[in-house]
Amino acid sequence: MSEKQYGMLVRTGRCVGCQTCVVGCHVLNECPEGVYLGHLETVGHEDNYLVDGTFPNVRVTFRPHLCNHCAKPACVENCPTGAMRKREEDGVVETDPEVCIGCGTCVKACPYGAPALDEERKVAVKCNLCRPRVERGEEPLCVCSCPGEARLFGDVNDPSSDIAKAIAETKAEPLLPEEGTEPSVYYC
Repeated sequence: MSEKQYGMLVRTGRCVGCQTCVVGCHVLNECPEGVYLGHLETVGHEDNYLVDGTFPNVRVTFRPHLCNHCAKPACVENCPTGAMRKREEDGVVETDPEVCIGCGTCVKACPYGAPALDEERKVAVKCNLCRPRVERGEEPLCVCSCPGEARLFGDVNDPSSDIAKAIAETKAEPLLPEEGTEPSVYYC
């Protein structure tokens, strides 16, 4: 079996756009005003309209974004100090605030816009898949707090895991595979 790689499946058809994931993450991580470790995008449809269908049968699609915890993360590759690291034991990409100089190279390198600069602390910050929660046997907050159950978390490299099975069944795809980062967040 290949190395463990934590990742996520986001089922966009279940996301209602409530922003519970975004706000919960912001509060849990004590982010300063204006700094978010994830965001929600309203996805355009045919002719770039944000709403599909006609009344009373309309649909709006949302796409939550977070760090993709890539197998080949551009943020790690481009960090001049080694502050951005990929953990061998679970594939989580995280920042070491003791080493980070806040230069923003990781922000510019990431094709997903995942790292953000905390101007107050002068460090890059990003989603760490709620590593402390996961180490306690809990799910990431964005997963367990989602009222639509739009997210599934687990080891994407374990073919017997629920997430790997769901990715295969739904034929979920990562965003921007052409970037070559091999993201571990999938969308269906």
